[in-house]
Amino acid sequence: MHTLSVMRSQIINPSTPKSNLISILQALTHALQSTNQTRNQTHHILKLLSDLAAHHSSLSQLVLDSLRSNSPDPSSITHLAFEGTVESLHAITSILDDGLVSLDDSLFVSLCFGPNVSARIWMLRNAGLRFQVRPALLLGVCLGLTKDPYPYVREASLEGIHSLCECGVFEDVSLVEACYGRGVELLSDMHDCVRLSAVRVVASWGVMLAASNADMKNYLSNEVFAKLCSMARDMSMKVRAEAFNGIGKIEIVSEDFLLQSLSKRVLTFGKTKKTLYQSTSEQFVKLATSVAGALVHGLEDEFFEVRKSACQSLYTLTILSLEFAHEAINFLMDMLNDDSVVVQLQALETLHHMAINGFLKLQEIHLHMFLGVLVDNNREVRYAERKILKVVKLNDRVLFKSSIDSLLENLVHYPQDEDDVLSAFSHLGRNHKKYVGLIIKEIFEEVEAAFEGNFEFNSVRIAALLTLSISSPLLNGHIGSIPPVMFSYAVTFLGRIYCAFSDIMDRNALLAYLCEKSRSTGHSGGDAPNLATKEEIESQITRDPKEVANYKEEQQLANNEVIDFTNYILAKLPDMWAMIQSGFTNKVLGSLRCWKEELTTMMASDSSGYGDALAFTLQNLRIFKLLAEVWQHLLPEKTDSSQRMGVLESKLGKLDKRVKELMCRFLGFSAEEEITVLELILVTFSLRLCKVKICSANQTFKKLNAIYLQVESLLKESSTLPSNFIVELGKLLHESSTAINEASSRNPLPFDECLKLFSFKKFTSHGTIKHLKAELSIPNNDLEHPFPFVSRLPAGIPCNITAHNVSTEKRLWLRISMDDGFVHHVFLDLDLFEGSGKVKKFAFVAPFYRTAKAGSVTLKVSIGLESLFENACPVQRHGGPKRELVLLCAEKQVYLSNVNKE
Repeated sequence: MHTLSVMRSQIINPSTPKSNLISILQALTHALQSTNQTRNQTHHILKLLSDLAAHHSSLSQLVLDSLRSNSPDPSSITHLAFEGTVESLHAITSILDDGLVSLDDSLFVSLCFGPNVSARIWMLRNAGLRFQVRPALLLGVCLGLTKDPYPYVREASLEGIHSLCECGVFEDVSLVEACYGRGVELLSDMHDCVRLSAVRVVASWGVMLAASNADMKNYLSNEVFAKLCSMARDMSMKVRAEAFNGIGKIEIVSEDFLLQSLSKRVLTFGKTKKTLYQSTSEQFVKLATSVAGALVHGLEDEFFEVRKSACQSLYTLTILSLEFAHEAINFLMDMLNDDSVVVQLQALETLHHMAINGFLKLQEIHLHMFLGVLVDNNREVRYAERKILKVVKLNDRVLFKSSIDSLLENLVHYPQDEDDVLSAFSHLGRNHKKYVGLIIKEIFEEVEAAFEGNFEFNSVRIAALLTLSISSPLLNGHIGSIPPVMFSYAVTFLGRIYCAFSDIMDRNALLAYLCEKSRSTGHSGGDAPNLATKEEIESQITRDPKEVANYKEEQQLANNEVIDFTNYILAKLPDMWAMIQSGFTNKVLGSLRCWKEELTTMMASDSSGYGDALAFTLQNLRIFKLLAEVWQHLLPEKTDSSQRMGVLESKLGKLDKRVKELMCRFLGFSAEEEITVLELILVTFSLRLCKVKICSANQTFKKLNAIYLQVESLLKESSTLPSNFIVELGKLLHESSTAINEASSRNPLPFDECLKLFSFKKFTSHGTIKHLKAELSIPNNDLEHPFPFVSRLPAGIPCNITAHNVSTEKRLWLRISMDDGFVHHVFLDLDLFEGSGKVKKFAFVAPFYRTAKAGSVTLKVSIGLESLFENACPVQRHGGPKRELVLLCAEKQVYLSNVNKE
């Protein structure tokens, strides 16, 4: 045993020479053939062979070849392994291939019914994975072992029976009855794990049994339904949840039993025998007692897993009976107020399924609970609710008007939902033309008053009302009671509302539709272009969504509205810089805020393919705004208080971050544009050097000098003339180097005169600039579901990463930080990313090593790009980036929980 222990230490050591490993392999193979080995020694030898193949993949084939060549009868090795423990079974099957691990029927049966309990369980669980066993033999063995005295053997045998049902169809009805009957028998087992597997067997084999007998199909389906309902009150939460999962798989249930499952009191039905098909009154009472209130118990269960499963079973049961669906709505409405978001989402999914099938009949008593979900604080819940409103048929004006008011309230509380809310208004208008006509008068009065300036103009509300109005005659072509001027008003909101109709038409088709409808009165609210005839509009509307997508791609090059808008903003910035130097900063900041909001809205709903241009323009606006705010602090009349110095330092830090993002996160600059961006960096550093209290002047001067040398090199390579600011800065750099090195210097460096020569340069968005960005998601992790970790052992963080426009020359890092300042970096190899072109994806588990003795740990994870353009003052981090990082995505919080905490 000592020798085997030494061998194991050599095997698991990755530095062991290959020659030593081969010698160990030969010794183990020879020892395995010896007849003097005990059963315990045989087990350890097989385990070492398995470890050797697992830890050294290059030797796995040698391990297999050695076993083959040194054993004239490979099955003898298999026998030898099977005489040991379950670990021996696993070890030998992990080494040998499928051709060697072949068992005859007698050997398989003898191993399954052997004295070793663990071996019996292992054989049952791996029979269908590692061994080729006839289904009939395996089914017989599993049926026999359902009588085993050990509960885990019974569980494994039931799971084997369940898996066999999913693998194929058995024509022998008596065999199906035997499997179903055995499952029913074990529903009353005293062990939870056995009852859990028995529920799966009853559900799967019960459905097969009902399908195999056409005459008794209805009765057998009712019986299976009753058996599963009887488990709704089981003591085990997992059994109850599995019972409702099985109920949802039943295809036929009588309406009497469905209604009984929603009532805890046993109901009486007039046509019992006819309903139950060949059953007696005594059988009916017995089955009805099992069914009574089963779904109610599930929906009221203390565990959210059971409540979710109960809601999920209603997903399929509600389409079996209209009366049952109407009764179930009352219970599902209560689930919308559940404490668990998972249960809420499942209830909404069930209601959506009912609405699609026409079984969702809402009443006034449901309004408060149903529409109240639209102001829920969970985005997914609100989205699921709006999915229902898009397809449900509302049967009176009160419901329709309440739905509109609730959607408008949704817009007030959550403006980020605007696109999907407008889409819901579009569907409501198309599906309820009559009700739109009934309230169009008050809508028109409100919209007209807003456009005439009689009260405060709420653009979001007006956009929603216009969307509702113009969608009503969309498909039938008849305007009806809709005033044509409403279509003229809608033209002015085209950029905001066209996303609400993206499922049936594109932007150009919507514009043509609005212009055509508004022309009927001669008032179009402006010059309406003659883009299409009525027939062309209708052909656009009825297009397949795939055709609409192709049409968008064809029109992408012709659609220059986004580029024109971004170039307009970029052209205005140099003129605004002159206003800032004149002291009109507040007026400029007001215009910047409006443009920023418009760009943010356009980016959120962009479908034109110009997202990079929008992001580039928005980044320029942010930099310009920060420059304007910093410039206020440098005016002569401003005093230097400690409070103002703190604000200035904060804004300079943000400005430095934004300018570096412009340099690192955007590609495709021309030489002139690159000089312009570097000039912005020089301005940022110069602003810092004007105030020595802000940061280390020596370090800032080194960075400034390094960037200036890059600009000087680019100017020599191109024919671009340097700006006055760069010329003056070059003169000052030589004069300031002495002042920087003087420790006694306390006066600001003389860069303020140089900064007066700076003027903001005009960029042009010409479509070649690409935006580098990344998306990071941490699946299945939140405050309620943290990842487990063990103190002082590495913890794994699963990450899904999507990178856009990132080439292999870039250096990406995963940045993991803690609140105490500790930062850990993990390098991301771009060669491992999947995909080609603009988008690349990568999924991996990031290690985190600093797991202290704490009950829980909260981390912040983000993706950073190493800013290689800065050659001065590299950041020295052991095992991390050598330069500063520019983050490509927002930080994600990751929650860890210690599994050993008391």
